[in-house]
Amino acid sequence: MRLFFGILLLPAFLSAQLSNYSVFSIPEGLTNGANAVVRLDQMKVTISAIDEMQVRAVRVVTVLNEQGDEFVNTYAHYDNETKIEQISAVVYDSFGNELEKFKSRDFLDHSASGSGTLYSDSRVKYLQYTPVSYPYTVFFEKQYVTSDTAFIPNWYFMDGYEVSTETSSYSLDVLSNSPIRVDENNLEKFGVTSENTNTSLRYKATNIKAVKKEPFSPGYRDLAPNVKVALNAFSLKGVNGKAITWEEYGRWIYNDLLSGQGILSEAIKGKARQLVSGVTDPKEKVRKIYEYLQDNTRYISVQLGIGGWQPISASEVDRVKYGDCKGLTNYTMALLKEVGVDSYYTVVYAGASKRSLDPDFPMLSGNHAFLNIPLDGEEIWLECTSQDVPPNFLGTFTDDRYVLKVKPDGGELVKSKQYRPEDSAQLTNATVFIDSEGGVKGEVTIKSTGIQYDNKYDLTERKEDEIEEHYKEYWDYVNNVKITNTHFSNNRDQIEFLESVALTTNSYVSKAGEQWLFAPNMFNRNLYVPKRARDRKTEVVVKRGYLDEDEFVITLPTNMKPEKLLPSINLVTDFGYYHMEMESLDDNKILYKRKLEILPGASRHMPHCSSGWWCRLP
Repeated sequence: MRLFFGILLLPAFLSAQLSNYSVFSIPEGLTNGANAVVRLDQMKVTISAIDEMQVRAVRVVTVLNEQGDEFVNTYAHYDNETKIEQISAVVYDSFGNELEKFKSRDFLDHSASGSGTLYSDSRVKYLQYTPVSYPYTVFFEKQYVTSDTAFIPNWYFMDGYEVSTETSSYSLDVLSNSPIRVDENNLEKFGVTSENTNTSLRYKATNIKAVKKEPFSPGYRDLAPNVKVALNAFSLKGVNGKAITWEEYGRWIYNDLLSGQGILSEAIKGKARQLVSGVTDPKEKVRKIYEYLQDNTRYISVQLGIGGWQPISASEVDRVKYGDCKGLTNYTMALLKEVGVDSYYTVVYAGASKRSLDPDFPMLSGNHAFLNIPLDGEEIWLECTSQDVPPNFLGTFTDDRYVLKVKPDGGELVKSKQYRPEDSAQLTNATVFIDSEGGVKGEVTIKSTGIQYDNKYDLTERKEDEIEEHYKEYWDYVNNVKITNTHFSNNRDQIEFLESVALTTNSYVSKAGEQWLFAPNMFNRNLYVPKRARDRKTEVVVKRGYLDEDEFVITLPTNMKPEKLLPSINLVTDFGYYHMEMESLDDNKILYKRKLEILPGASRHMPHCSSGWWCRLP
């Protein structure tokens, strides 16, 4: 079967190798605004059985500048279930002349897991090529066979922002009896054509011009034309599954991956009951069990075979005192069950991009596990891999996205916790004293919650010089600032972080003859101004909202009084709200108040700087 496959495809792939790779042969318009041009991106997938899939790909990329290097993508992953049958590359200069050839032995072979992984069978072969000049072109070819059919390669006809595509094609043939499901997105607007049957797919796109990345653009995955494919019956690391709904996927995970993994020894059962002895409040039980987890275990990844998807047993985690996200989540679930609290293993795509599981296309998905606990109508979430995150705090890692809650009777797709702007608040209060020489002493307190808490709580772990450098960067518009004292308070129960900072500077006030000039907003300026996007093509997307409120009392020298205060400002737009006001408290005191609320969401229009929060607001 495999020999026939190779002979059948030889003419098509050989023709690709005989193409003209001169930069000057790129169709007109594809280099405009592009860092790279994908000359050819071609993939052929053949599924011969529930546990046999072969993939062959040819990719030709012309890199126009240094920013285009990341789109070469000369790599292939493999593990115990996946074997690389062929991998090679050829590099050409701008005129299409061959510079260098690379065979399989020339590719570097490294573990595909991070430094926090105890053991893993996941590896990657990749080409490390350093160009001597631009532009250059790389022809890359790979072929691999795998017994894993749970993850059929998805296809994106664009590589990213500011990358053009000359020709992209994807084909899939299913020779087994398992039906396929297909999800198509954004194909028509990019001119993608298709010829599909019940057992085969054919897609092709040509001459897709580079899309400019505009300020606050949508995520690339939300914009690009793409095709996702899944089998109703599949194999994963030797374990067969069958599912076409999220409910069925959850049931398969529960029965085939979680079942039997929650057994605890009698000793740890007794320890769990002792931890909550006399406690009747379920939330307090959760807090005590979670603190025990954080104090007694650590995160280490285990990615070997089905262990990449199945948690190690709860008793093993208790014995060795470590586990990956799956093992630690399963362990915490078992401890909570022992003290009478029901919880649910939950699958998520983790990361700041807020990638969701697709509600409309069930498939084996996700890269992380955490824990859901429904209590009295409230959803409690635990990040079991962290030793310092408070209970029921997610941060940008797993917030506001569709996740799969795994229950005994099946999966349930739900949204994780979303932080409203008022939940992610930063409240800054300051007393400022300006002396007769223009020097400044200030005492600042900052209370942060929600996503803004996520950015701050690690300050307690930093060294003194790192803390000073943090504030000098935060207040980089204040020259010669000197931090004289800091104090931090991390309230894990309320999920609030309080900073108290004392500082001095001798060069904040500008003198102009008898007049002194200074900006009253000393401690929370928003100086970022995005580049103007004329004739904008994409929506403006604000992923997370927040609220900043500031109140500063500024004391002037006794012989001075304000000549003029800034006029009050009130702005209301689709993107949020801004308010600023100043008032004189007495002859030499000024009260400065500011409120900025940014709303999450998307809009087709971006306000002009004269009327919106994009400006350098005072």
